[in-house]
Amino acid sequence: MVHPRLPSAVCSPLLAVSTRRQVANAVRPSSTLAPHVAGYSVTTNSDDNFRESRIAGLRQALLKAGNSSRVWAHYTNILNYFNYDALTVELHQQVLRQCSPPASTLRITAPHGLLLRGEPENPHHFEGRFQTVISNIRALGSNPTLEDYHFILEQFAAVGHHVGSIQVYQEILNLGLTPEPKTYGLCLQSIARRLSLPIKPVFQPRLIAQTRKTLEDLMADMRKYQISFTQPNLDLALRIFKETVDEEGFSTLVKWTYGIDLSNPDCPPLELLENSIPSSVQPFSTHALNTILDTLGRFGNISKLVQAFEVLTQPLPRAKQHQFSSFDDDDDFGVPVEVSTPPNYSLPYATPNTTSYNILLYHIGQAEHAVLARHYLIQAMQLDREVNQKLYWATYLGKPIEEIPAPQFSINRRMLLSVFGHTNRDKNLGLMRWLWTKMPWIQRSKRNDLHYYTDFRERLTSHDFEPSIMKQSPDQPVPEATVDKERLESTSPIDLDNQHLLGLPTEEKMFDLDLHIRILERDVEEIAAFAMHLDEIVGRTTQRKKEQLGRRVWGGKDIYLSIDDKRKLVSRERWREIVHFRPRHDIHTRLQRQGTRSDSNLRDIVPHLQYRRSFSTRALESNQYSLLGPMISKIQTWLPS
Repeated sequence: MVHPRLPSAVCSPLLAVSTRRQVANAVRPSSTLAPHVAGYSVTTNSDDNFRESRIAGLRQALLKAGNSSRVWAHYTNILNYFNYDALTVELHQQVLRQCSPPASTLRITAPHGLLLRGEPENPHHFEGRFQTVISNIRALGSNPTLEDYHFILEQFAAVGHHVGSIQVYQEILNLGLTPEPKTYGLCLQSIARRLSLPIKPVFQPRLIAQTRKTLEDLMADMRKYQISFTQPNLDLALRIFKETVDEEGFSTLVKWTYGIDLSNPDCPPLELLENSIPSSVQPFSTHALNTILDTLGRFGNISKLVQAFEVLTQPLPRAKQHQFSSFDDDDDFGVPVEVSTPPNYSLPYATPNTTSYNILLYHIGQAEHAVLARHYLIQAMQLDREVNQKLYWATYLGKPIEEIPAPQFSINRRMLLSVFGHTNRDKNLGLMRWLWTKMPWIQRSKRNDLHYYTDFRERLTSHDFEPSIMKQSPDQPVPEATVDKERLESTSPIDLDNQHLLGLPTEEKMFDLDLHIRILERDVEEIAAFAMHLDEIVGRTTQRKKEQLGRRVWGGKDIYLSIDDKRKLVSRERWREIVHFRPRHDIHTRLQRQGTRSDSNLRDIVPHLQYRRSFSTRALESNQYSLLGPMISKIQTWLPS
């Protein structure tokens, strides 16, 4: 049937709706049958031309990407004059993808809108457009594809519309479509994005509870459909666990993904023995180890952090390989212990690298555990020497560089800084001085390594032997051995198109001599600067501690002396001998020799000047007083006596 307003609208396809109505009313045909039939026969070709012109305008707008309002205006004009069946399913799908701004644009504007409007009822401004297009596609007798829903989920994830994302996900299930890892990744991304956006404190508990429940439901569906976690999806789940501080949910995720029970990491999970966990758990890798360590550290559970590190970095033997005896006196041979472990199952473990120790020492330092910080720093120093010894002998014995594996560990400034940060915050002078005594050994080892590998490279080039040592351009920056924090921060997007499985075997990196030398140069420079800073802090902290105890001595209060292992009163003279204070008259005598007058009416205060540790003696050694002495003397002569 021909619309009665078509004859007037054909000549001007871009007229406004109100103008078209006026023109159509002016030329509306008669209500009698003959004129109406005549009008129908006359406007048939005009109807086709009008429809084709409208569709051509829509196609042209679709070709000019970047103007979503123009695309939607052409689309609604066609729907106003014709039915939804005037367009093909392909055109509806193209309109769906271009009826709103790109997700990258919405991601930038979403925080600003929340700050201005607060918590909106409709977080996505163009959600109604998506509903219209999807309804028209379904009205044509076709179902939207999974890619259509992925586009909508991507739009919702950009603005943190987690409620709409779950509704779209439920519609996908109702239509009988099989969700993919990207489907769950987009839902997780919308939740993580919402947790990173501004929210009023009064609404935050409700949001956290809601997101926890949503994440549990998504993980339950993933187990139901036997969909394994990919690396992007795992990173998004970790973001949510970090923001919601859901330690129980994180333990469930690790148990299901890697078959590791964080409460008892040296035993298989009970769910695995009961076959409630898929037998095809993901392989455990160093990256997974670092992720678990960092998340446990963020939760503040240092006990589980240390337990996971000790167990997951050591290959544990199987219980069936050993025999135990409960009565050693009666049975010399023992009896085999029956352990209900799945066949061919071995407890997962991974080799720690530099990032592993960086994470471990950082969280231990933040938790103020001095003993653990000292222990793992010693362990890192020993591991650094072991790795360098293996690499040294491989190069010294003439093994081809192409066959030498790249070293995965090297002690660096970040490890030292984590321990130092704890000592400086807690004013733990004992641990600080211990760290200070280790700096010469660390610096000497790094310099020796740098000298050896620099000479080794020169020997290779001098003998015209050029193995593949130029794998990385010298202009490229040295990679930082840190955890991928951008993947754990909710403000950075994740590439969900890269849906590779966790723990896939990667090609082993071979030794790159140029890169190794650049890393050593960076470490030598950074550790040298850190050692100078540490020397100043140790001197200043020692001085302040002596001054603090000196004030107690001058006030007649007791202090604790380790040499006597008790608190006792100490005389001023005895205290000067213990802490090696220099008498003040020695300082003034030296000042007088350099041209500075001393005041004979100084009060008897604590002599807080220690040789080579105070700022005053440092100034003397740098000859600053020799420059200021004449000026001070001249000013004092002007003052009235």
